[in-house]
Amino acid sequence: MDEQSDTAADRSSRRKLLLAAGGAAASAVIGTVIGAVANRITSSEQAVRDDRAVEQAKRTEAQRKPPIAVNAYYYNRSDEPAAWILPAPLTGDQRRGLLTRRHQFIDEEVTRAFPDAVYGAVDVPDSRLTRVLTRIRISTVGQWTGPVFVRQIRARVLKRSAPMSGTLLFRGSQGDGEPLEIGFNLDEPDSIARVINPKNDTLGAAYVDRHTLTLSPGEPLTIDVQAYTDRSYCEWVVELELDLQGENRVQVVDDHGRPFRSTGLAPRYQDRYFVHFTNGWTADGAGPPVWRL
Repeated sequence: MDEQSDTAADRSSRRKLLLAAGGAAASAVIGTVIGAVANRITSSEQAVRDDRAVEQAKRTEAQRKPPIAVNAYYYNRSDEPAAWILPAPLTGDQRRGLLTRRHQFIDEEVTRAFPDAVYGAVDVPDSRLTRVLTRIRISTVGQWTGPVFVRQIRARVLKRSAPMSGTLLFRGSQGDGEPLEIGFNLDEPDSIARVINPKNDTLGAAYVDRHTLTLSPGEPLTIDVQAYTDRSYCEWVVELELDLQGENRVQVVDDHGRPFRSTGLAPRYQDRYFVHFTNGWTADGAGPPVWRL
Protein backbone atom coordinates (compact mmCIF):
# COMPACT_ATOMS: atom_id res chain seq x y z
CA MET A 1 0.00 0.00 0.00
CA ASP A 2 2.81 2.40 0.86
CA GLU A 3 4.66 1.47 -2.34
CA GLN A 4 1.56 2.17 -4.45
CA SER A 5 1.15 5.58 -2.79
CA ASP A 6 4.78 6.42 -3.42
CA THR A 7 4.47 5.43 -7.10
CA ALA A 8 1.34 7.54 -7.57
CA ALA A 9 3.03 10.47 -5.86
CA ASP A 10 6.07 10.11 -8.10
CA ARG A 11 3.88 10.06 -11.20
CA SER A 12 2.03 13.11 -9.98
CA SER A 13 5.28 14.96 -9.32
CA ARG A 14 6.64 14.06 -12.75
CA ARG A 15 3.38 15.22 -14.37
CA LYS A 16 3.61 18.51 -12.53
CA LEU A 17 7.23 18.92 -13.60
CA LEU A 18 6.36 18.13 -17.22
CA LEU A 19 3.44 20.52 -17.17
CA ALA A 20 5.61 23.20 -15.61
CA ALA A 21 8.35 22.59 -18.16
CA GLY A 22 5.82 22.67 -20.98
CA GLY A 23 4.31 25.83 -19.68
CA ALA A 24 7.71 27.46 -19.42
CA ALA A 25 8.58 26.37 -22.94
CA ALA A 26 5.27 27.64 -24.25
CA SER A 27 5.75 30.90 -22.42
CA ALA A 28 9.24 31.17 -23.91
CA VAL A 29 7.90 30.55 -27.43
CA ILE A 30 5.06 33.01 -26.96
CA GLY A 31 7.51 35.55 -25.53
CA THR A 32 9.82 35.04 -28.49
CA VAL A 33 6.95 35.48 -30.95
CA ILE A 34 5.67 38.56 -29.17
CA GLY A 35 9.20 39.97 -28.99
CA ALA A 36 9.75 39.33 -32.69
CA VAL A 37 6.45 40.94 -33.60
CA ALA A 38 7.16 43.89 -31.32
CA ASN A 39 10.66 44.20 -32.73
CA ARG A 40 9.30 44.11 -36.26
CA ILE A 41 6.74 46.79 -35.42
CA THR A 42 9.40 48.86 -33.67
CA SER A 43 11.84 48.38 -36.58
CA SER A 44 9.15 49.37 -39.08
CA GLU A 45 8.30 52.47 -37.08
CA GLN A 46 12.00 53.25 -36.76
CA ALA A 47 12.45 52.82 -40.51
CA VAL A 48 9.58 55.23 -41.13
CA ARG A 49 11.12 57.69 -38.68
CA ASP A 50 14.51 57.26 -40.36
CA ASP A 51 12.96 57.85 -43.81
CA ARG A 52 11.22 60.96 -42.52
CA ALA A 53 14.46 62.17 -40.96
CA VAL A 54 16.34 61.62 -44.23
CA GLU A 55 13.62 63.43 -46.20
CA GLN A 56 13.64 66.32 -43.73
CA ALA A 57 17.44 66.51 -43.92
CA LYS A 58 17.25 66.64 -47.72
CA ARG A 59 14.60 69.37 -47.57
CA THR A 60 16.63 71.35 -45.03
CA GLU A 61 19.74 71.04 -47.19
CA ALA A 62 17.79 72.04 -50.31
CA GLN A 63 16.48 75.14 -48.54
CA ARG A 64 20.04 76.26 -47.82
CA LYS A 65 20.81 76.65 -51.53
CA PRO A 66 18.94 78.19 -54.48
CA PRO A 67 16.17 76.05 -56.00
CA ILE A 68 18.11 75.91 -59.26
CA ALA A 69 21.84 76.11 -59.96
CA VAL A 70 22.53 78.83 -62.54
CA ASN A 71 25.46 79.82 -64.75
CA ALA A 72 24.81 82.88 -66.94
CA TYR A 73 27.14 84.57 -69.41
CA TYR A 74 27.21 86.76 -72.51
CA TYR A 75 26.66 84.65 -75.60
CA ASN A 76 27.36 86.08 -79.05
CA ARG A 77 27.91 84.29 -82.32
CA SER A 78 30.68 85.06 -84.78
CA ASP A 79 28.33 84.93 -87.79
CA GLU A 80 26.63 88.20 -86.82
CA PRO A 81 27.75 91.83 -87.03
CA ALA A 82 29.00 92.96 -83.64
CA ALA A 83 29.85 96.22 -81.90
CA TRP A 84 31.83 97.28 -78.85
CA ILE A 85 30.78 100.64 -77.39
CA LEU A 86 32.89 102.51 -74.82
CA PRO A 87 32.00 105.51 -72.65
CA ALA A 88 35.10 107.52 -73.74
CA PRO A 89 37.47 107.86 -76.73
CA LEU A 90 40.39 105.44 -76.90
CA THR A 91 43.65 106.46 -75.26
CA GLY A 92 46.75 106.87 -77.40
CA ASP A 93 48.08 103.45 -76.38
CA GLN A 94 44.73 101.79 -77.04
CA ARG A 95 44.49 103.43 -80.44
CA ARG A 96 48.03 102.37 -81.46
CA GLY A 97 47.44 98.84 -80.19
CA LEU A 98 44.29 98.55 -82.24
CA LEU A 99 45.53 100.09 -85.51
CA THR A 100 48.95 98.42 -85.64
CA ARG A 101 47.75 94.83 -85.37
CA ARG A 102 48.62 92.73 -88.41
CA HIS A 103 45.61 90.47 -88.01
CA GLN A 104 42.00 90.94 -87.07
CA PHE A 105 41.08 90.76 -83.40
CA ILE A 106 38.82 87.86 -82.57
CA ASP A 107 35.85 88.86 -80.43
CA GLU A 108 37.30 87.53 -77.17
CA GLU A 109 40.51 89.53 -77.70
CA VAL A 110 38.57 92.75 -78.25
CA THR A 111 36.49 92.15 -75.13
CA ARG A 112 39.62 91.51 -73.03
CA ALA A 113 41.37 94.58 -74.49
CA PHE A 114 38.38 96.84 -73.74
CA PRO A 115 36.72 95.53 -70.54
CA ASP A 116 34.64 98.71 -70.16
CA ALA A 117 32.95 98.16 -73.52
CA VAL A 118 29.35 97.03 -73.95
CA TYR A 119 29.45 94.22 -76.48
CA GLY A 120 26.55 92.92 -78.57
CA ALA A 121 25.21 91.87 -81.93
CA VAL A 122 23.88 94.71 -84.08
CA ASP A 123 21.23 95.24 -86.73
CA VAL A 124 22.71 96.89 -89.83
CA PRO A 125 20.03 97.70 -92.44
CA ASP A 126 21.33 99.96 -95.22
CA SER A 127 24.77 100.24 -93.55
CA ARG A 128 23.34 102.08 -90.54
CA LEU A 129 23.52 100.50 -87.12
CA THR A 130 20.06 100.59 -85.54
CA ARG A 131 20.20 98.49 -82.36
CA VAL A 132 22.66 96.66 -80.09
CA LEU A 133 21.42 93.27 -78.88
CA THR A 134 22.80 91.88 -75.62
CA ARG A 135 22.76 88.08 -75.83
CA ILE A 136 22.69 86.05 -72.60
CA ARG A 137 22.81 82.27 -72.13
CA ILE A 138 21.36 80.99 -68.84
CA SER A 139 22.27 77.37 -68.02
CA THR A 140 20.25 75.92 -65.14
CA VAL A 141 19.93 72.63 -63.21
CA GLY A 142 17.11 71.82 -60.78
CA GLN A 143 18.35 71.20 -57.24
CA TRP A 144 15.13 71.38 -55.24
CA THR A 145 13.53 68.30 -53.61
CA GLY A 146 10.69 68.44 -56.13
CA PRO A 147 9.85 70.06 -59.47
CA VAL A 148 10.44 73.80 -59.89
CA PHE A 149 8.00 75.70 -62.08
CA VAL A 150 9.25 78.94 -63.71
CA ARG A 151 6.28 81.30 -63.52
CA GLN A 152 7.92 84.39 -65.07
CA ILE A 153 11.25 85.61 -66.46
CA ARG A 154 11.88 89.30 -65.89
CA ALA A 155 14.67 91.86 -66.42
CA ARG A 156 15.09 94.34 -63.56
CA VAL A 157 17.06 97.50 -64.40
CA LEU A 158 19.37 98.58 -61.56
CA LYS A 159 20.86 101.66 -63.23
CA ARG A 160 19.86 103.79 -66.19
CA SER A 161 21.68 106.69 -67.87
CA ALA A 162 22.33 108.19 -71.31
CA PRO A 163 23.68 105.83 -74.02
CA MET A 164 27.46 105.49 -74.22
CA SER A 165 28.84 107.79 -76.90
CA GLY A 166 32.64 107.67 -76.54
CA THR A 167 33.92 105.02 -78.96
CA LEU A 168 32.27 102.71 -81.45
CA LEU A 169 34.13 99.59 -82.64
CA PHE A 170 32.31 97.70 -85.37
CA ARG A 171 32.86 94.27 -86.92
CA GLY A 172 30.75 93.24 -89.89
CA SER A 173 29.94 89.71 -90.98
CA GLN A 174 29.12 87.73 -94.06
CA GLY A 175 25.72 86.56 -92.89
CA ASP A 176 22.94 86.90 -90.35
CA GLY A 177 22.59 84.69 -87.32
CA GLU A 178 19.54 82.66 -86.36
CA PRO A 179 17.17 84.76 -84.22
CA LEU A 180 16.51 83.85 -80.61
CA GLU A 181 13.08 83.09 -79.13
CA ILE A 182 13.08 85.24 -75.97
CA GLY A 183 13.65 89.00 -75.69
CA PHE A 184 13.59 91.85 -73.16
CA ASN A 185 12.81 95.47 -73.99
CA LEU A 186 14.69 97.25 -71.19
CA ASP A 187 12.79 100.46 -71.96
CA GLU A 188 9.55 98.90 -70.69
CA PRO A 189 8.64 99.74 -67.06
CA ASP A 190 7.99 96.04 -66.43
CA SER A 191 10.37 94.18 -68.71
CA ILE A 192 9.16 90.59 -68.88
CA ALA A 193 10.54 87.99 -71.29
CA ARG A 194 8.55 88.06 -74.51
CA VAL A 195 8.38 85.93 -77.63
CA ILE A 196 10.45 87.36 -80.51
CA ASN A 197 8.72 87.48 -83.88
CA PRO A 198 11.38 86.07 -86.27
CA LYS A 199 9.94 87.96 -89.23
CA ASN A 200 10.56 91.46 -87.91
CA ASP A 201 12.31 91.00 -84.51
CA THR A 202 9.40 92.61 -82.65
CA LEU A 203 8.39 91.36 -79.20
CA GLY A 204 5.02 89.71 -78.67
CA ALA A 205 3.27 87.90 -75.81
CA ALA A 206 4.92 86.89 -72.55
CA TYR A 207 7.08 83.84 -73.20
CA VAL A 208 5.75 81.83 -70.23
CA ASP A 209 2.17 82.30 -71.46
CA ARG A 210 3.01 80.03 -74.39
CA HIS A 211 5.72 77.80 -72.91
CA THR A 212 5.84 75.73 -69.73
CA LEU A 213 9.24 75.71 -68.00
CA THR A 214 9.59 73.09 -65.24
CA LEU A 215 12.81 71.66 -63.78
CA SER A 216 12.83 68.34 -61.94
CA PRO A 217 15.71 67.60 -59.51
CA GLY A 218 18.90 67.21 -61.54
CA GLU A 219 17.24 68.27 -64.81
CA PRO A 220 19.21 70.78 -66.95
CA LEU A 221 17.64 73.61 -68.94
CA THR A 222 19.26 76.26 -71.16
CA ILE A 223 17.54 79.59 -71.80
CA ASP A 224 18.93 81.97 -74.44
CA VAL A 225 17.62 85.54 -74.19
CA GLN A 226 18.46 88.87 -75.77
CA ALA A 227 17.86 92.36 -74.42
CA TYR A 228 17.96 95.84 -75.92
CA THR A 229 17.40 99.45 -75.05
CA ASP A 230 16.90 102.17 -77.63
CA ARG A 231 17.13 105.11 -75.23
CA SER A 232 19.59 104.36 -72.40
CA TYR A 233 22.61 102.69 -70.94
CA CYS A 234 21.33 100.01 -68.53
CA GLU A 235 22.75 97.76 -65.87
CA TRP A 236 20.32 94.94 -65.19
CA VAL A 237 19.75 91.45 -63.81
CA VAL A 238 17.38 88.63 -64.67
CA GLU A 239 14.79 87.54 -62.11
CA LEU A 240 13.28 84.06 -62.27
CA GLU A 241 9.94 83.90 -60.48
CA LEU A 242 9.65 80.31 -59.21
CA ASP A 243 6.85 78.17 -57.81
CA LEU A 244 8.20 75.52 -55.38
CA GLN A 245 5.12 73.37 -54.93
CA GLY A 246 3.08 76.32 -53.67
CA GLU A 247 5.94 78.39 -52.26
CA ASN A 248 6.84 81.44 -54.36
CA ARG A 249 10.45 82.54 -54.61
CA VAL A 250 12.50 84.92 -56.81
CA GLN A 251 15.99 83.87 -57.90
CA VAL A 252 18.31 86.58 -59.28
CA VAL A 253 20.61 85.78 -62.20
CA ASP A 254 23.59 88.03 -62.96
CA ASP A 255 27.04 87.99 -64.56
CA HIS A 256 28.92 86.21 -61.75
CA GLY A 257 28.09 88.88 -59.19
CA ARG A 258 27.98 91.81 -61.64
CA PRO A 259 24.94 93.17 -63.51
CA PHE A 260 24.58 92.67 -67.23
CA ARG A 261 25.15 95.79 -69.32
CA SER A 262 23.36 97.11 -72.41
CA THR A 263 23.37 100.40 -74.27
CA GLY A 264 21.34 102.08 -76.95
CA LEU A 265 23.12 103.68 -79.89
CA ALA A 266 24.09 107.34 -79.54
CA PRO A 267 23.34 109.80 -82.38
CA ARG A 268 27.07 110.54 -82.67
CA TYR A 269 30.36 109.06 -81.41
CA GLN A 270 33.58 110.85 -80.59
CA ASP A 271 35.63 107.99 -82.02
CA ARG A 272 34.79 105.23 -84.54
CA TYR A 273 36.74 102.22 -85.79
CA PHE A 274 35.83 99.57 -88.32
CA VAL A 275 37.56 96.29 -89.03
CA HIS A 276 38.15 94.85 -92.49
CA PHE A 277 38.77 91.15 -92.93
CA THR A 278 41.93 91.81 -94.96
CA ASN A 279 43.22 95.21 -93.78
CA GLY A 280 42.53 95.09 -90.04
CA TRP A 281 41.14 98.03 -88.06
CA THR A 282 40.65 101.51 -89.57
CA ALA A 283 39.85 104.78 -87.80
CA ASP A 284 36.93 106.75 -89.18
CA GLY A 285 36.82 109.76 -86.85
CA ALA A 286 33.76 111.15 -85.11
CA GLY A 287 30.28 110.66 -86.50
CA PRO A 288 26.99 108.75 -86.39
CA PRO A 289 26.74 104.96 -86.09
CA VAL A 290 27.13 104.02 -89.75
CA TRP A 291 29.17 101.27 -91.37
CA ARG A 292 31.69 102.14 -94.07
CA LEU A 293 33.09 99.37 -96.24
